[in-house]
Amino acid sequence: MTDSPEITDLTAPRDGLVPVIDRLQPMLAWCEAAAAAPDEPVSVDAERASSYRYSSRAYLVQLRTEAAGTALVDPLAFPMPGSLITLLNSREWVLHAAGQDLPSLAQLGLHPGSLFDTELAARLLGMERVGLGA
Repeated sequence: MTDSPEITDLTAPRDGLVPVIDRLQPMLAWCEAAAAAPDEPVSVDAERASSYRYSSRAYLVQLRTEAAGTALVDPLAFPMPGSLITLLNSREWVLHAAGQDLPSLAQLGLHPGSLFDTELAARLLGMERVGLGA
């Protein structure tokens, strides 16, 4: 018998599958929706191909707010719009292992207004496992 809560595997995204944003107009629409809730933090994650390429460049940026939902952004498809940069740079970001993603996000002109790192929080709480699957 254990006091640990039962772990539920997530087999599908809460909002269903969302398309990759590879055009400016859908990105601007996401920005407008996110701007409607200015106090919400933004969950941010960057996917890199560092095992295949010799750079820390982001090849996919994942963003989420409750107001705007999830955005999967192809940062190579179009320059990051000023409205996205302004919005993100003024918000609190929630990341896991922020030190891994911040350099590639900075290359896109993205810098958090403030930061909550879930990995660091888990370490400060003394948790034995601090990975995303913990």
